[in-house]
Amino acid sequence: MPKTHPAFYRYWSLATALALPVVEFFAEVAMKGFWGYYEVVRVVISVVCLTLLVHSWFMQRRYTQSRWRLGFWTLLLSLVVLGPIWLGVNVLRFYAYPSNWNRWELWQNVCYLQYRVEQLAQVLGIAVVLWMIIDLARWLAKRSFRKLP
Repeated sequence: MPKTHPAFYRYWSLATALALPVVEFFAEVAMKGFWGYYEVVRVVISVVCLTLLVHSWFMQRRYTQSRWRLGFWTLLLSLVVLGPIWLGVNVLRFYAYPSNWNRWELWQNVCYLQYRVEQLAQVLGIAVVLWMIIDLARWLAKRSFRKLP
């Protein structure tokens, strides 16, 4: 039996969670929809992606050797998990659209929640970029100090 590379165990769930929304998008565009089941497919993809990203975090927790790296992976996966959450809230927004004026407030609250998810994604994106800059600076500092005589 062939032995699988450890990177496969560590990253398969992350790669699958990132690929599913892309596959859904291209299937929706190419097939002109899912025969009327747009929102059901989106909810299923959202839940599957959330599950895969939680699994990915547990895999990173198992294989990561330093707290610094685990913090980075937690921040990065938190950013990525906001995509399926936004997709799920978008489905909720679709079904909360008011058919009469009595439910208008519910729809506005769902829209507000979706807007807050977008804002949180922007903040986490900035935090991930800053963390990467700091990590690169730390790596360059370690590398440059080793080469000094």
